[in-house]
Amino acid sequence: MLRGCEYTPAHEQPSAEYPLLFTTGRTVFQFHTRTKTGRSRRLQDAAPEPWAEISPDDAVRYRLREGDLVQIESPRGSMQAPVRIGLIAAGTVFVPFHYGSFDVDVSQPAGRTGQANELTMTIWDPVSKQPYFKTAACRITKIVPAPPQEPAPGPARGGGQDVHSPGDTKDTHR
Repeated sequence: MLRGCEYTPAHEQPSAEYPLLFTTGRTVFQFHTRTKTGRSRRLQDAAPEPWAEISPDDAVRYRLREGDLVQIESPRGSMQAPVRIGLIAAGTVFVPFHYGSFDVDVSQPAGRTGQANELTMTIWDPVSKQPYFKTAACRITKIVPAPPQEPAPGPARGGGQDVHSPGDTKDTHR
């Protein structure tokens, strides 16, 4: 049985210092901390590392492109992840929580990690006593720009030639 309840805003709201709402969640390719799904080559190849999903409006506002490496910071911690531009509400940064300290990229000077829960507040649900590692206020900063990319070729027609619509230009978000 499900019962409705009153809306409760996030425990930490965006501010001038941390203007974005950070939220964590699942990706279809991984489960919890990947102790099992991380061993499956197909699932690991589908989602090998965390990402920071932002809206097209925020990509323009922060001058970010698909694949740019960003630093995401909250009052409690920070992490790094490449940008994905997707269908998410403006003012929101989504990061999957499946990745952790065992994912340290030792080739990076400080060790790039993707521990989303390091940014969230440690608050407990009063009924279930479950930790509420879901939201935080955050800011994002570009660290490394993505390499330049050419637009994807159009669909093949006839003699195998790529056909582009008139006026095709480079995608400004990728």
